[in-house]
Amino acid sequence: MINCTIESLQGMCYIDHLVMKNCKLLNTTLAFEYSTVDAEITGKIDSVMNPSSGVIRADSINELIVEKDKVDPLKTKIIYRRKLKEAV
Repeated sequence: MINCTIESLQGMCYIDHLVMKNCKLLNTTLAFEYSTVDAEITGKIDSVMNPSSGVIRADSINELIVEKDKVDPLKTKIIYRRKLKEAV
């Protein structure tokens, strides 16, 4: 997906090899659950939950949920520019 705008509850979950470039996620919570992802998000993401692997870039992530008994946190790199609240 390139230059897209998405609004979703639990969006982009259970997707292999998801690529997002210059996309906006509006009112999107619990994103990327069990997905392998290469995402470049413009703006903030409300929450990210249990990504399987890859890279997520965003201006900010309000909540990052990583359940270590369900995914390996070392397989996903989170790059952000603003404050990150983490719930693990």
